[in-house]
Amino acid sequence: MNDRIAVRVGAATADTAPDLWGLFIEDLNDALDGGLNAELIRNGDFEFDPSERNDFHHLTGWATEGPVQVRTGSPLHPNNRHYASLIGPAAIANSGWYGISVTKGKRLRLSLFARVTEQTRLAVTLGNGLASTDLDVEPGGWHYLEADLAPTATGCGELRIAVPAGADADLDAVTLRPLADDGSPLTFRPDLLQALKDLAPSFIRFPGGCLAHGYGLGNIYHWKDTIGPRWRRAQTRNIWAYHQSRQIGYGEYFELCEALGATAIPIVAAGVCCQNSPGGQHAIPESQMKDYIQDVLDLIEFANGGPETRWGAKRAEHGHPEPYGLRYLGLGNEDEITDAFRNRYARIEDAVREAHPEITVIGTSGPCTTGPDFEAGWQYARERGVAMVDEHGYQNPRWLHQNLDRYAAYDPDGPKVYLGEYAGCSSTVRSALAEAAYMIGLERNPDVVRLASYAPLLARVGHSQWTPDLIYFTADEVRLTASYYVQRAFGTERGERVRAVELEGVVPWTRPVAGTGEAHVHSPRATVAFSDVVFDGRPVPDYATVPGIDGAVLAAIGPDAADIEFTAVRRDGSDGFSLRLGPDDPSSSVKFNFCMGGNRNTVVFRRDDGIDNWEATRPWPEWGDGVPVRVRVRLDGPRLRVWVDGELHHDLELDTRPEHRVAAGALSRTAADGGTEYVVRLVNAEDTEKPVRVDLDDAPGPVAADIELLAGAGPDEGALFEASPIRPVTEKAKGENGIDLILPPWSFASAIVRPSA
Repeated sequence: MNDRIAVRVGAATADTAPDLWGLFIEDLNDALDGGLNAELIRNGDFEFDPSERNDFHHLTGWATEGPVQVRTGSPLHPNNRHYASLIGPAAIANSGWYGISVTKGKRLRLSLFARVTEQTRLAVTLGNGLASTDLDVEPGGWHYLEADLAPTATGCGELRIAVPAGADADLDAVTLRPLADDGSPLTFRPDLLQALKDLAPSFIRFPGGCLAHGYGLGNIYHWKDTIGPRWRRAQTRNIWAYHQSRQIGYGEYFELCEALGATAIPIVAAGVCCQNSPGGQHAIPESQMKDYIQDVLDLIEFANGGPETRWGAKRAEHGHPEPYGLRYLGLGNEDEITDAFRNRYARIEDAVREAHPEITVIGTSGPCTTGPDFEAGWQYARERGVAMVDEHGYQNPRWLHQNLDRYAAYDPDGPKVYLGEYAGCSSTVRSALAEAAYMIGLERNPDVVRLASYAPLLARVGHSQWTPDLIYFTADEVRLTASYYVQRAFGTERGERVRAVELEGVVPWTRPVAGTGEAHVHSPRATVAFSDVVFDGRPVPDYATVPGIDGAVLAAIGPDAADIEFTAVRRDGSDGFSLRLGPDDPSSSVKFNFCMGGNRNTVVFRRDDGIDNWEATRPWPEWGDGVPVRVRVRLDGPRLRVWVDGELHHDLELDTRPEHRVAAGALSRTAADGGTEYVVRLVNAEDTEKPVRVDLDDAPGPVAADIELLAGAGPDEGALFEASPIRPVTEKAKGENGIDLILPPWSFASAIVRPSA
């Protein structure tokens, strides 16, 4: 049996951050349309466009029979220019996202707009006899039509709308939504809504992420384009390379916050677009800044203004006369900290501060937990006295275990932290437990960390632009990850006071160093020639990558020293290249990416246990075919340097500190009977079980505990797009002045401990 670990829970040290755990929702991975949005029709407005993606067209999602055209001559609305024009006999059919699944007896609301030249009866069918109805249309302009469909069986099919011979019809804004028990059309898909509700979030951040500041100035998210009747909303290209109907807009966002009992944290662009846009970061023109600033102020009025105000009245039209009580506003997202950014940010924040001093404005600090924009963002925040800064950091488990006390080093009198996006970079148990340990660190620093939200939240299986994700789903299934169960444990069981914790009998884990390694090049989507290759002062043969082939080893290297130099030229393709130094998985290695994945960046990763960690990034102009670059990468123990065309691009020290794979935290709160109960978090991210004794200094006498335990799988079990290999189980324990329990290998426990009779 292993030596016992002692966890001593001491005095209260601070009040907890009351809003700490929340959600981040972005229309990424088809999270909204085809996901949380209950709408079953895909492209019901015929607004998909080839400019958004090569395989898109205005009839994407639709099958046609007979003469069918898409026209724009006399549209339903200027924001909804395209409509389908049918000359009978003709029909269009929509199968939604891989088929429309229906349940016997569960009614659906069909609605559409139709225009005919003479009285016409449209025949509507759902699936192969699952449901049907007829819609009579009078001539004379666009007419709104609706009907309820009652499936006679459970099944999957398509919605078909037919125009009879001798008739013609224009159709637009076709929707099909399940009905709630009260007969109203559902806004949100119920099973996904329940999964979010079960997380007990304090806040919801929306609409991004990169979606907020957009791919170019024309793609910045403007909230006013997303309210009012859905068929009037301005649809747009999604920055993640699909279409955005905006059926889930700002009105629905506030509705979601209310449904989940969460406060809203809207994110607006800081007057600049995403720096990864063509041509880089651009600022909103000076001539438009006054109107943009007013748009931001109008958003606050939409949320908080009385129904007698202009935008409060708009909210009331949306069905919510009472104010939402907005308290936070995020300004910017992962922005490059340029003079243009500083100018626009300051003017927007000053306007909000003057008009709404009750609103906490949240600034931004770049996409990583280190680097030039991170440092510049924080310096600017301190100079301006920004109340809170949004940090982002997608880190692997090794980094998380090394940085449990990261925020203990922050100035508690400076700007507070909103950790707006973070994850352990895989869907494995290893990542979930590392996140749990890191969250204990967030929880015990409430004087610095006020808000945190895992990202991304949702991903439709088969429609993913970013991994990992907290919740995967298909048309009729929700797949909860191990990370989800960790987030749920923290969100549902909170405390009022942070307790001091002493942990004895734990030895930090030191990562072993491999004895050999290699220099390996890879370019999956391009042909890249490597010439004049010099390794540790000696030449090695030239090499050219082949798309789809897993690269090649240029040379063998030692465990902690290498110096390699080469000229790279892309002959064809659409990608850059990757150079890895070190051993194969699961040992640690470093990787330098040049213009990979469509990004115009140079990036350094460290890889541990088969999971990448983003260490540093710098911008680079788009790399064209035939353009040579000279690269040198030198590894000296933990120091890594990278030169591109003679310029030092990266100079960093790799973190060799030990990892805290066993962690403990504790909170206390007032129990229902007026006494004190404790929330104790325990993580064991090692291969051996741990006998644990938890002592409560302030709870003499007998105690009882309800324990939720996540255990039973190896660290690398759990895969992208799949449900967790394990689910929490509940246990009970009793003890005197504390409890004894066994932490299995690779486990997380959340215990509610209270005095017992």
